[in-house]
Amino acid sequence: MSLRGAPFLYVFYETASLPRQRELCEHILGLRVIENQFHPPHEYHGLVKYDGGQIILSLNLAREARFGKDASDGLVTVLSVDSEEAVLDKLRLYGYTPSRETGSLFTDAYGHHYVFNSASDSSTGAGHEVVPAVQELRLTVSDLTSSLIFYGDTLGLELLDQTDSTARFATGTIDLVIQQSQVAPDGRPIRYSTYLLVFYTDGIEARRDALIERGLVFKSHHVGYSDIGGSTRFLDPSGHTYCLYEPSDESLTWGSGYKVKELIANQAVAG
Repeated sequence: MSLRGAPFLYVFYETASLPRQRELCEHILGLRVIENQFHPPHEYHGLVKYDGGQIILSLNLAREARFGKDASDGLVTVLSVDSEEAVLDKLRLYGYTPSRETGSLFTDAYGHHYVFNSASDSSTGAGHEVVPAVQELRLTVSDLTSSLIFYGDTLGLELLDQTDSTARFATGTIDLVIQQSQVAPDGRPIRYSTYLLVFYTDGIEARRDALIERGLVFKSHHVGYSDIGGSTRFLDPSGHTYCLYEPSDESLTWGSGYKVKELIANQAVAG
């Protein structure tokens, strides 16, 4: 029993200013809100969730001290958009300074990285507006060899293709691409602590035990349970933090519950 075919369910991004990050996600990128659980001053986790196509994007609130200017994420979110140029124009309108080069990296105020790809008319149908969607996630890894063993052998993900410095793995939803580098995509030192990557599972206790037998080391000795369901975390060899998550029945009745059920409906988890 591995994570082969398991859906990538969530990416959580931390921010010190929820209004500013919502402005980016909603007014600039055009992502659609599917749940809003912001109840200040007590709630910090999973505050606003967005439909990212084959994954759910979510914002967490964190203290400003977590976001130094000397580092940035080891994660790049690749988004399909109606028009890359239109997104870049909106970024400039809202005070950002993105590169003018097509396909270039954009980094927000909190060190989260994005690449925008314009959808082609042939893939969407001429005249039809494209709903923003995540195409793939790219992770910077410090050592490709150990990462190939971790993602392929330990987690059991399907390797789709590989080069001297990159590898692409399939999940039950979007592809995961690992890229070897000693620095973040924008050249700064890599920070691993301001985003969280979440895999869905059913039967979380059995899945965890099976992954331990495959050599996976979890951060705690047991699965944690709350009103959201069961969860347990682990690190990849470079320091990216993952969460293995089994939703509770209650959580599936919340605003984003229909999207969670949609993403897991066609899962193909193989042992």
